[in-house]
Amino acid sequence: MSDETTSSTLIISVAITVPLRRCFDYYWNQPLTFEPAAGMRVKVPFGKTFKIGIIQQVTQVDANMPELKELKSIHLFVDQKPLLPATLQRLNQWMIRYYHAPPGEAWQTMLPTALLKGEEATLARSSCWRLSEQGKEAIANNTLPKNAVKQRQALQALANHPDGIVHEKLKVFDIPATTIKSLAGKKWVERSFSDTSGQTKGELTNQNHGIQLNDAQQIAVDRVAESFASYQAFLLFGVTASGKTEVYLRLIEKVIAQGKQALVLVPEIGLTPQTLKRFQDRFNAEVTLLHSGMTEKQRLQGWLKAREGASNIIIGTRSALFVPMANPGIIIIDEEHDMSFRQQQGFRYSARDLALVRANFEQIPVLLGSATPSVETLYNVEKNKIIQLELKHKAQQNRPLSFQVIDLKNQVLRQGLSLPLIESIRKHLDSSGQVLLFLNRRGYAPVLLCHQCGWSQTCQRCDVHYTYHHQNHYLQCHHCGSSRQAPKVCPQCQCPEMVPVGLGTERLEETVKSIFPEAKVARIDRDTTRRKSAMQEFVSSIKSGEVDILLGTQMLAKGHHFPNVTLVALIDMDGALYSADFRAPEYSAQLITQVAGRAGRANKKGEVIIQTHHSEHPMLHQVINQGYAEFAKLAIRERMETELPPHSFAAMFQAESPQIQPVKIFLNDVKEILDRYSDLKVEQLGPAPALYVKKAGKFRYQLLLQTARRNELHRLLDLTLQDIEQLASARKVRWRLEMDPVGDS
Repeated sequence: MSDETTSSTLIISVAITVPLRRCFDYYWNQPLTFEPAAGMRVKVPFGKTFKIGIIQQVTQVDANMPELKELKSIHLFVDQKPLLPATLQRLNQWMIRYYHAPPGEAWQTMLPTALLKGEEATLARSSCWRLSEQGKEAIANNTLPKNAVKQRQALQALANHPDGIVHEKLKVFDIPATTIKSLAGKKWVERSFSDTSGQTKGELTNQNHGIQLNDAQQIAVDRVAESFASYQAFLLFGVTASGKTEVYLRLIEKVIAQGKQALVLVPEIGLTPQTLKRFQDRFNAEVTLLHSGMTEKQRLQGWLKAREGASNIIIGTRSALFVPMANPGIIIIDEEHDMSFRQQQGFRYSARDLALVRANFEQIPVLLGSATPSVETLYNVEKNKIIQLELKHKAQQNRPLSFQVIDLKNQVLRQGLSLPLIESIRKHLDSSGQVLLFLNRRGYAPVLLCHQCGWSQTCQRCDVHYTYHHQNHYLQCHHCGSSRQAPKVCPQCQCPEMVPVGLGTERLEETVKSIFPEAKVARIDRDTTRRKSAMQEFVSSIKSGEVDILLGTQMLAKGHHFPNVTLVALIDMDGALYSADFRAPEYSAQLITQVAGRAGRANKKGEVIIQTHHSEHPMLHQVINQGYAEFAKLAIRERMETELPPHSFAAMFQAESPQIQPVKIFLNDVKEILDRYSDLKVEQLGPAPALYVKKAGKFRYQLLLQTARRNELHRLLDLTLQDIEQLASARKVRWRLEMDPVGDS
């Protein structure tokens, strides 16, 4: 922008990361060498401090406007161009409208934390190793000593990749830093640097690994590839071990060949290392990881690589959905049904749902993959909004799984294990098979009880029992995280006999080791995988045969391939079968199918055992005998009859406070405001206690809104939210609005 044009005054609307559904206006009347635009960061005075905000709108006005006197000036323009492309700015506006969200919170969700702290959006230098002319001569003349095995391997790897190997990828090719340093000293290799990697062209290595696609896989690849130049949503509905990942890889291969980028979302951080390795083994391409376990600097650099086109493949968890891509080609959501794609704190959103919106804005295909698709996704298939592609058979010709339901009524149990299950475990171990025991309850026991008077310790902040952890003899609340030393004597009656009641993974591990002392046992839950590389080490030891019995929580059910597991046992299904949540049957059916899918994935026969006191439960038999697809069809019909989502649309106000009365007063005030618009067909349920009324010292109540017409729900919120924010009672509670609420959090 020229000096002449910048002398006029601009009103700049700025989104600031505060929980208010509005932007804040500032002015600027000084010359600039660039054009201020939406999506740039600015530093602005806010109260007694300064904050980093994002420009939402720029308006040129008359410098004599009286309103300008009430505005503060922009302190500093942090950027000279928007951080995000137009498609993601459009997604930002869509999120604000659909979720009725504070603009600052929407930006906070989309941008790396480092950028919100004012860090420069500058990509660090990258480097690449190539053979020098001397190196090529050394290979041709075979001048390396015979005992220099590592150097010989490194030279051959570089010879196989004439475009070079990115420095960060040396480990993938098993090239130690000392080896590359020695070769550089001999001037047989050379390193080149660049300010940015530029648009990389992925080079396929060891293409397809000799894997032949079956007919169903080939049809899926061809059908999605036909839509590369436009938006279309697909569901890859494939049974466990049907080769969904191979379909992803073939599609990404085609995307890279077109000079475009692929975004792959996985549900858990624990799955990213194995996904990364499989992709790196297939492609000599720039693969970027993005997840919450990385440092702010690492996340920012990964984000910038994708934005500048220096990364071919981006793999990440939920928040990676918002990474900008210079040349977007496809979005893939693996295990699309997983609840991990739902943000349950702060700004609430569904990464799966937003992926469909983003793909539409980008005009690229989006592929949702799952062996147990969500009811919402299957409903959209029925409505022809999503095209379903099926993989009905396992990629390898395995024998079908055999299922056995053990009725625990009147059974003799050894700490939760029935005698028939113990015999089955022994049989599979004797046949050199691995055994997976699933129990979705970590800790030693749910309750530590006084044997004499029945006293047990409850968390005063949550009104729930503390879980007993035996290893370090402590009690922990799994809702708020508070912990304390477990008492050795009862505080109430001084009885020295404190009895752990119930079963957790820690206690199950102790029991299994006592029954099978010769077996090597590994427990995988949140307690044993806190260390950064712990999950990766567990997976490696299981695949290498160092573990006989693996036991743990739902971390084991998500996407892992354990070829030697022949027996899977779900230790206690009772808690999953009965719940106040109408989605409980869906979650249980998904859990059974996903956990069962860990068995019989290679050429060995797989067996699944389910222990329950409710062996006649219809959902159990439907999933076992007819499969998940038939269960889902019935679930869709049942929800239609009961007018539950996805046949209706919902929003929820939830409020919390250290005292219960302010919560009730606020939600009743909200209800009064909503009642003014009774002509809109939106039903109100509540105010009512949340599933966990007290959590982390706060009392929680909620008001649910439900309607058959989504547009009427949004209209009601548009008409009332400003009045609700101005309520005096709103200042005495912490409250939020959640669209499409799921479960209780």
